[in-house]
Amino acid sequence: MSRHWDYVIVGAGSAGAVLAARLSADPAANVLLLEAGPDFRSADTPPEFRTRQIDMTVERNPEFFWPRLTARRTPEQEPYPYLRGRGLGGSSTVNGLCAIRGVPADYDRWAELGAAGWAYADVLPAFVRLEDDHDFGDRAYHGRGGPVPVYREPESGWGGVDLAFRDAVLDAGFPWSEDHNAPDATGLSPFAMNIRDGRRVSTNDGYLEPVRERPNLTIRGGVQVDRVVLEPGGRRAAGVLLTSGERCLVEPGGEVLVCCGAVHSPALLLRSGIGPAEELARLGIDALLDLPVGDGLQDHAMLMVVVPTVESARHAVDHRVTNCVLRYSSGLAGAGENDMMLLPNNGSARFGQSWLIAQQEQIFSRGRLTLASPDPDVDPRLDLCLLTDERDLVRMRDALERIREVLGHRALAGILDGRPELPDMGSPDDVRTVVDPDCRVLGVDGLRVVDASIIPEVPRANLHLTVVMIAEHLATRLRG
Repeated sequence: MSRHWDYVIVGAGSAGAVLAARLSADPAANVLLLEAGPDFRSADTPPEFRTRQIDMTVERNPEFFWPRLTARRTPEQEPYPYLRGRGLGGSSTVNGLCAIRGVPADYDRWAELGAAGWAYADVLPAFVRLEDDHDFGDRAYHGRGGPVPVYREPESGWGGVDLAFRDAVLDAGFPWSEDHNAPDATGLSPFAMNIRDGRRVSTNDGYLEPVRERPNLTIRGGVQVDRVVLEPGGRRAAGVLLTSGERCLVEPGGEVLVCCGAVHSPALLLRSGIGPAEELARLGIDALLDLPVGDGLQDHAMLMVVVPTVESARHAVDHRVTNCVLRYSSGLAGAGENDMMLLPNNGSARFGQSWLIAQQEQIFSRGRLTLASPDPDVDPRLDLCLLTDERDLVRMRDALERIREVLGHRALAGILDGRPELPDMGSPDDVRTVVDPDCRVLGVDGLRVVDASIIPEVPRANLHLTVVMIAEHLATRLRG
């Protein structure tokens, strides 16, 4: 391809699709969007990804996942499949449809760590801009008419486990909150989901589909990027090299925007010679910039308790299995507000059981990502190191005790069908920093990383809305 571009965006997921749509709104900007997975129109989304809940058969569709990607969750466990989306929309096409923001203190913490311009007051306009909130769109901290719908199932549509869980936690003294995305919300709330008319809305649906016909936007699926091409001297990005040998180059002053996600963006930088010099040398990669790429990996730890339930308490296959969530403060180990989450899962007739789930929202444990090979077809190694920080372990044990209390409530007695299966239990001057507050890779002009991999500390929420916000916020900065 001889043509040069103003922006080459690598990855068409929750961030890349947003940037492609927003940046191509300028008719003078020529935008190329590259995606390793399939390119497909919104109407051609496979039906298993359209449902209002994740269909457990989706793992059998490897075209939309990285089928060989695994992660070691704890140092003691063997590697386990680590599902990440592939194709237009990325993980927003295959995730659990969660539309949950972090608490304001999460984003203020980013600013404290040196990410100037990313405090809650700074990013709130991006959250408002992306939303089409079905219930609260007229409130100052919500939006209406944006590409991402936010929907909450009325209590009349909740399942038996939802309703029993609601009664148990309210009786335990937790407050009711109609909107868990409100700035000061805590307690039990309806679960916000990115659903419209009973169907998932991915970033492919909300952002790319309406702009597909723009003459200045080119979308290419089924292409894998080997590495970022740097100009002589290694201080400016010139474009990217595909595994086919083709080069996609940017105009003078153009930019490469890496949006491959928390796993594949660090891997791409490492293959490009940007990362720990000793590690790269062991793989035979020339180190162009010695930066701590791959360090500080974080993920939310989750504990699922199987709850055998009577058939009348289970939802049909096409019903949403989770409709409410409890966000609460453990008060333990120096954690902040709303550091933990409990949620029910109604199960379905297909599985014959339900679950209660504890999810750790504020994380202290940190893992690491490393390259197993310079070959882009070989997935990186992921060591999540979940619960290796004692502060995380203490709070997860406490969450298990809270689940025991919920299971002992009279509301659960009427739906249990057997014994529950309980387990026995930054700043550019910071040496840990890879990108600056404008998402620019330190030491390389024209190269930015825009996705979950740059988050200095994971917010106390599922990441989808936060990643879309990051892309919205940066797009505004890039367009001035």
